[in-house]
Amino acid sequence: MTGFTQLKPQFVTHLGLLYQKFYLIHLTCVNINQPLQYILKLCLLATIVNSLAANVVAAEVQTFGQAGRNGVDGRSGRDGNSASEQIIRASEQLQPIDLSGTDGEAGESATSGEQASGCQQEQDVTVNVCGAKGGNGGHGGDGGDGGRGGNATVYFESLSQLKNVVLRNRGGRAGVGGKGGQAGSGCNCTQPRWSVNYCTWALMVQQINVANAEWKEIKRELFRCTGDAFYDEQQNRPQQLLNLDPNYRYGWKYIGLSQQRDFTCENGLIGQPGRNGRDGEPGSYGQVLLVKGTEIPQEQISYSNRVSLLVDRSIRLIKKNLSKKTGLRSLLGIGSDVRDSYRLLETVQGSFKVSWQTVKRPQDLGDPLLKAEITELGKLQFYIPGTLDYILNNSQNQTEIAITGGIHPKRLGRFKFIGFDRFADPRNFTLLDEGKLLGELKTVKLTIILFQNNSKVSEMSYPLVPHRPYPHWADAYQINLGDRFDSWLQPGQPVKYEIRIEQTTRFGVTYTSGMKIGFVVDKITHSPDIQYYSGTTLENLLRLINK
Repeated sequence: MTGFTQLKPQFVTHLGLLYQKFYLIHLTCVNINQPLQYILKLCLLATIVNSLAANVVAAEVQTFGQAGRNGVDGRSGRDGNSASEQIIRASEQLQPIDLSGTDGEAGESATSGEQASGCQQEQDVTVNVCGAKGGNGGHGGDGGDGGRGGNATVYFESLSQLKNVVLRNRGGRAGVGGKGGQAGSGCNCTQPRWSVNYCTWALMVQQINVANAEWKEIKRELFRCTGDAFYDEQQNRPQQLLNLDPNYRYGWKYIGLSQQRDFTCENGLIGQPGRNGRDGEPGSYGQVLLVKGTEIPQEQISYSNRVSLLVDRSIRLIKKNLSKKTGLRSLLGIGSDVRDSYRLLETVQGSFKVSWQTVKRPQDLGDPLLKAEITELGKLQFYIPGTLDYILNNSQNQTEIAITGGIHPKRLGRFKFIGFDRFADPRNFTLLDEGKLLGELKTVKLTIILFQNNSKVSEMSYPLVPHRPYPHWADAYQINLGDRFDSWLQPGQPVKYEIRIEQTTRFGVTYTSGMKIGFVVDKITHSPDIQYYSGTTLENLLRLINK
């Protein structure tokens, strides 16, 4: 039967066996002379077997009809094309420029799920049935993304030129997603509920060669029937069995209606509707860079070199300042379609040169490094060693660094301890400046610090203001501490002097150096333990000189 699932033959056989066992057990319950308790147990077993057989039949479900095919998904839309970047030079001529991205394609709509077919329900079958399911709707295709607007770099000399630029660089519109397909309907029942009757027939046998032989019952079986005895006797009599014993005569005897089973039909499920496709994303506006000028110059924000290589040379420094601004739509021509924010690139520049206005040679002053930098505002900043004397002359176009004098950095920090004076008295000693700088400095400050047991206990300072002229021996410093440290300068007491020397150049930069001298008060020698050191500023300066 087209569209039906047949019961497995072994299932039918098992069902028949179950009923045969039930019938035999039933005979045992009625006819065998057994104790009542035993008979009740057998009858209960028969009831269970009968219930099991009925449930197995009821659980079987057949499907009628052909399930509908699912719909086809829609194709996704293609993304729009992004515009390329372009350089624009604003002028006095009108320039309409379109750098818009193209629109994304719409997604295709899906097809609907098919209706279930072949939905003719067979009537009065001996199994529960359900209709075939409808097809699912296909999913709609996603919409394509809009293309991006092109980036533009616009060079201009004046703001009025920007009014001649009509720029459109918006992104493309998003493609709309396709519609999902509708769901297909399933097969519906034409007979929602029905009942099937089963009658019992007894197989009778009679021996042929025996006179007046009686008919005997050998087994009973269930067959489908109407329940009308007369009709069933005429129309629903079971088929004659084959391969029987030829010495016997066989016949079916109608016993009567035994069972009535109920069956149902369920309508086929409706398929699932397809989902709508996702809308694409709109393309973004392109970015706009405004550049004041005709080109983007090479940036040079700093420059350094030795002084001798900078004399009478003009050095130009350039810095690019990139800032984010709003208000682009008000700057460009009418009809422009752009994002209102933009970036503005402006350049600041300045130049400097070094002029030599001293009789000393650059090498006499150590030929130090000089460095210049330019700030965002276009101001020049100079890093000039404090050993040089100079004047800055600013003009509209250039800064002049006029070197008027100075000292060699290696002449700084050259103080040496000569020794204690006057019979090795710790209150009197002599220092010698081998750099011979007293007459070429702004100030010199000597600070003597007394340490005892590695702890500072007292100090005193000698500020010196140089005056000219100086005799040739003026580079020797004779120090007399007086009685300032007497309370700590006890016989046999180990102490330490730290002599810190601060030399300030005429340009006002101070360089520090010094020495540490350890001794025992009453055991002073002319050559005590001495450790010389230089401050960080002086060390950094000397390191640059030695590069």
